[in-house]
Order: sequence, then structure tokens, then C-alpha cells
Amino acid sequence: MSFRIERWNGQADVAEQLAQWHVQEWQTVFPEWTEQIAIAEFNEQLLTTELPITWLAFKENVLIGSISALLEDASELNDLPGPWLASFYITPEYRGQGAAQMLIDRVTQSVIALGYKRWYLFTPQHQAYYAKFGWVLKENRHLHHENVAVMVQELN
Repeated sequence: MSFRIERWNGQADVAEQLAQWHVQEWQTVFPEWTEQIAIAEFNEQLLTTELPITWLAFKENVLIGSISALLEDASELNDLPGPWLASFYITPEYRGQGAAQMLIDRVTQSVIALGYKRWYLFTPQHQAYYAKFGWVLKENRHLHHENVAVMVQELN
């Protein structure tokens, strides 16, 4: 299946769609996060060429997913230096078809190109999935009433 990967650069209606997906997907971890806050965060990315950065996956002209690299993610995890892989989402009908791997590869290349040697993520339930991509459990934490695995990946 053919997918296109693009950097978020203000494409029409994208921030609104991403905000809706992301808030719905991670509301239990970030109960105070709203679609308006998420849209503002995406729009702030337009002011930098470094981090934060979001990559988008399209099938033809339909947005089907995204992934971000952030300097910090949850404030409760600020004792870890970042950057962070975050907001990784593929619409259910396109999961398992290769777009996820393309997004992971692209965001990883971006982080390496910026000179980072290691980065982190947290996940409530997908530790085994990320382990397939070389992520290693650093520790388990409690984040907003939810248990999460904090994982680390060394970058080459």
C-alpha cells in the first residue's frame, strides 16, 4: 500500500483532526488536555525547524496518522531529559499496513539529524509493540491514575 509522509507545516484542517484524535486517544492520561490546547501546540510547531516536530501519514489525500518528537511530554516525567516520541496514532482501518513503520522511521531520522543519541516514550499498553523497534523498558510509572511503561531507545 502506498503512503505519503509529510512534516506538519500548517496543512488545512490537519491540526483540528489531530487534536480530535489525540485528545480522544489520550484523555485518560492527560485529563486536562483539550482540543483547543492541542491545536495551539500543533500551531506552535510552525515557529521552529527543530523540536517539537510532527510527521503526518496520508493515504492519497486522506490523513491517516501522525507521530511527534517533543522536548518534553508529561510534566511528571521532566526528570528525564527527552526528547520524547509522542502522539503516535494511526487510524484503525490503516493499522498493520506499513504506515506506522514509515512514521517511526521518519521521526527517528529527524531526531538523529538533530544530534540526539537517546530518546524516550511512555505507553500505557503497547510496551511489546515498541520493543520490536528497539525500545527498552526503563521503568514503570504512575501517570494521572494510569500505569505507564517509560521506555528508552539508544539512537545510532
